[in-house]
Amino acid sequence: MEQRTEDTSRPQRVLPAPVGLSRGAPVPWWAKLGVKLGLAAIGLHGARARALGLARPSFDAAQPAKLLDPPRAWLDRAEALTGRRPRSLLEIGPGFMVVRAPVLAGLGARRIWYADPADSAPRATAPYQAAAAAAQAAGIPAPDLAGCRDRGTVLARCNASLLVGGPTALAAIPDGSLDLVVSEAVLEHVRREDLAPLLQQLRRVTAPDGVGLHFIDFQDHLGGGLQHLRFSGAFWASPLVGRAGVYVNRLGLSAMVGRFRRAGFAVTVAEAMVWERRPPGPARPHPEAMRPAADDLVARAVLEVRPS
Repeated sequence: MEQRTEDTSRPQRVLPAPVGLSRGAPVPWWAKLGVKLGLAAIGLHGARARALGLARPSFDAAQPAKLLDPPRAWLDRAEALTGRRPRSLLEIGPGFMVVRAPVLAGLGARRIWYADPADSAPRATAPYQAAAAAAQAAGIPAPDLAGCRDRGTVLARCNASLLVGGPTALAAIPDGSLDLVVSEAVLEHVRREDLAPLLQQLRRVTAPDGVGLHFIDFQDHLGGGLQHLRFSGAFWASPLVGRAGVYVNRLGLSAMVGRFRRAGFAVTVAEAMVWERRPPGPARPHPEAMRPAADDLVARAVLEVRPS
């Protein structure tokens, strides 16, 4: 993809972005934004919106493919990169998918950490038991969760811990103790002022021969385009936009790679999904949302990072 990203962010593999990527409901972007802002303004957001069926994060979480395939792929890729099977890992921003703890334990993870700004993981044991049963049916020796009375005992059985809070929550993880760090569609949601502290913590906890796998979306959450680039920084970083669930930090691939490198990581862009032409968005982004034009063609990317 000549001239599409800075040379330092050139991907090893390029995939075409499919038509309709992340388009969602066939509603104009401005209508989606208006509805989300309106609901957030009257307090219908987060857990309350989920309880009323107005938001469905991880709606396919119970599907065996969702439970089993990503953890297997993470561990296989980490082993290919480092030459050994990861035994300790951290997932950033798992949300509901903390339920995969028994799957990861069955795949050989001896110490599991999760870190999330909010506690969105189920408290009942049934989702974890379902994940363990799915793993066992697939031949993965997940822990037996019989007798677990609550989430705490489930996580203890898997030797897993859930840390809730910002970057400082990672202080509970010992230095250099993690073989693998993973995030899936999370880092784009981290506020710009929190990203450097988070990456510094990830650098601290990653083992010298450890690896990070980060799957990052760069399009807006209003229809899979670039409509988020039309707004001022003050509006886009406002609490209302955050509560509405549409905030992303608007960093492009080049900037994200640069942030990792400044935190002390060597970065490989293993894969990028790109648009053939610039997707829908403002003809001229707001001055506070400007970024290299080449980055506007990158919809998604996979970063593999290692301590430098």
